[in-house]
Amino acid sequence: MRVGIFYGKGFFPLLFSSFLMVLCLVGCAQDSNILDNGQSRQLEFSVTTHRWDNSDKSSDQKIPSRATPVSTFDTSKNFNVIADVNNEGNWTTEVNNETVSYSTENKIWQTTATHYWPGLGNTVNFYAYYPTNISGSITHTKGSAPVLFYTVPDNATDQIDILASSKTGVAGNSYNQTPVDFKHIFAAVQFSVGSNGLGSGTISSISIGDVHNSGTYTFGSGWTLGTTTKTFTISLPKTISGTSGEDIYSGTYTLMMIPQMINNSTVTITYSNGGTLTKVISGTWEAGQTYNYGLSFIREYNYTGNVQSFIAPVTGTYKLEVWGAQGGGPSSSSINGGKGAYVTGCISLAKGSVLYLYVGQQPSAGTGGWNGGGSNLTAPYGGGGATDISLSNGSWNDDTHLYSRIIVAGGGGGYGSVASTNVYQGGVGGAWNGGNGEGDDPGYGATINEAGANASGSCNTNMVNAGFGYGGSNSWYDEGLGAGGGGWYGGGSAGGLDNNGSGGGGSSYVWTSSLATYYPPSSYKPSTSYYLSDVSSQAGVRSGDGYARITFVSAN
Repeated sequence: MRVGIFYGKGFFPLLFSSFLMVLCLVGCAQDSNILDNGQSRQLEFSVTTHRWDNSDKSSDQKIPSRATPVSTFDTSKNFNVIADVNNEGNWTTEVNNETVSYSTENKIWQTTATHYWPGLGNTVNFYAYYPTNISGSITHTKGSAPVLFYTVPDNATDQIDILASSKTGVAGNSYNQTPVDFKHIFAAVQFSVGSNGLGSGTISSISIGDVHNSGTYTFGSGWTLGTTTKTFTISLPKTISGTSGEDIYSGTYTLMMIPQMINNSTVTITYSNGGTLTKVISGTWEAGQTYNYGLSFIREYNYTGNVQSFIAPVTGTYKLEVWGAQGGGPSSSSINGGKGAYVTGCISLAKGSVLYLYVGQQPSAGTGGWNGGGSNLTAPYGGGGATDISLSNGSWNDDTHLYSRIIVAGGGGGYGSVASTNVYQGGVGGAWNGGNGEGDDPGYGATINEAGANASGSCNTNMVNAGFGYGGSNSWYDEGLGAGGGGWYGGGSAGGLDNNGSGGGGSSYVWTSSLATYYPPSSYKPSTSYYLSDVSSQAGVRSGDGYARITFVSAN
C-alpha cells in the first residue's frame, strides 16, 4: 500500500507505506512510477501485515481479527492523516484530518488535497487513524500529538476496532516513503469453553464487571483511564455442547476493551433457564492482545476433617465423583493399606439444591481414617475413611448423615504385619463389595448389604464389629493389625496375638432405582427424585486421602 501526500515548497512526493496489524493477512508489494522533479524514479513499497497477538500461550491456534470492521485492509478502505511541520520551532499543520484513499490511476494512496515535502531544515510529525468516522472525537493542537476521547459502547457489536499510527521527527527533505505503522489500540476479549468442559445448553449472556469504560488515547503515548467503570454484557443466545475449546463469543461479539489492569472482576455466565455460573479474573489487558477466557465449571474437594457443601448454581445435570481413602500402612513398604474405591453417577438438581460432602482420610498415629475408618492402637494401620455425598449434614456418624447418603466410595482396609516379617496388603475399597484382608486372621470386606466380619480367631475379644458406615476396630498393642475401611458398610478388622492379618475394605453404593432395596429403612431415606444415572465404579484405585469432584454436565 502507498500513501502519496504532497506538501511544502518542493516537488518531491511524500509517501506512506501502511503497516497493518491484522491477523492472518498475506503481505504484498507493489511498484509505483512517480515523476520526481522531472526525473523518472521508481519507488518500491512493501506492506507488512500483522495480527492480533494471542495471550493464550497454551494454544497455537491463531485468533481471527474481529469481523467488524477490520478483516482485511484493502484498497476499498480509507483512513485519516494529520501532519504537523516544524520549522525552527514554528509549527504549522499541513495536513489536517484529511482522508487518504487509494488512487487506482496513480497506484498510490493519497490525500484529498495535494501536499509537498517542506524541504531541508524542517521536520514532520505524522499521525494516522482508522476508521475515519472517529475524527469528531479527536482533538489536535499543532505541534502536539492528537488525543482521542473515547467511551466504549455498551453493545459488543457497536465496539469498533480502532487502528492508530504515530511517526514523528521525519526529515523534511527525506523524500522517501513514510511508514504508516498501524497498531490496534484496544484489547480483544473473547470467551470459549475451558479445558474441563462446561455444561451443555443455551447460554443467554456473558457479562464482565468492574471494567473501565472510558479514557483518552494520546497518539504515540497510549491510554489514560477515565474514572468510571461498568459491567459489559454480551447478550446473544448461544447453544453449546460444552466441549473443551468450543467457541462461545468471538468475532463480531468480541469485546473491544480499553487496555487496563483487571482486579478480581467477575465473569457471569447466564443460561436460558436463569441459572448462573461465575469466574473471577485478574490480570492486565494490553493493546493488540487477544484474551480468550476458557470457562469451565468443576468443584473439587479434598480431605479437611469437616463436612463441605455444594450449592447447585444452575438447574441441570451434575456428575458426582467420589474416591475413598486408602487404609493405613507404612509408607516405606510396597505392601500397604488397601486403596480406596471410585464411584461416579449423574444427578439432576434444581438451582439452589445443597449437597454435603464427606471426604475420607488415610489414617495415621493409630487412629481410624475420618468418615468411618476403623481404628488400630498398635500402629497407624487403621482403615481408610469413606468419601460420600449426602443430602443432610451433621457429624459423620450421625444418622442424619449416614442415612441420607446418595453416593459412597469405600475406604481400604489397614495393612497388617507380624514383626515386619510377614506383611499383608489391606483389602481394597469395593466396587461394590469390599476386598477381604490377608493373613492368618484377616478382616473381611463389606458387601452392599452387610458389614464385613471381624477376624474369627480366638484372640479377638478387644475388637469392635464393623457396621453401617464404619469399619471394624481392634486395640491390640503388641502387633501390627489392620482395621476395617469405612464405606456404605464398613470392612472387618484383623485379629491379634499370633494370628495376624490386614483389614477388610468398605463397600460402595449409589442411590438408584435398582439399588434402592439395599437402603436400610430410615426416616432420612432420600426421595426418588435424587436417583443417580450413568453409574459406574472401580475397586482399589485411590492412594492417600479421599477426594470428591462435581462437574456441571448440562442445563435443563
